[in-house]
Amino acid sequence: MGHPPAPLTRLPPSVARLRRFEGGRRLGPAEPDPRCLWLRLFHSVRIALLLMMAGTASAADLEAGKARAATACAVCHGPVGLSMQPNVPHLAGQPLFYLTEQLRNYRSGKRANEVMSVIAKPLTDAEIDNLALWYSSLQVRVEAP
Repeated sequence: MGHPPAPLTRLPPSVARLRRFEGGRRLGPAEPDPRCLWLRLFHSVRIALLLMMAGTASAADLEAGKARAATACAVCHGPVGLSMQPNVPHLAGQPLFYLTEQLRNYRSGKRANEVMSVIAKPLTDAEIDNLALWYSSLQVRVEAP
């Protein structure tokens, strides 16, 4: 005759995860999804790199961005990034990484707009960085009435 099976001292991971959600609520700490951790790490590194790039930018980059904005952007977005047109967004005070990413998306065709696609197509990476630095350096203040 065989021996009875030894009692489980530890549940298999899949059963343990299911048990935490008995009755529709979490009963214990959830194990983070490794894909989510990698995604968070990727975005954290990306933001850190963009911030480092912004910190090393020189005054010449700001001036180059200001000059390029005056020739390529001011007609629609206003001379200081505050648009007077209802269907054109303000650029002043927008985050550096947002402006950089959106201009690159317009240039590549990943984001489409018949005007912006034409404007962004000839921009170099340096010009995009300069424009983003210029508009992100502008401060917008809001005052309650």
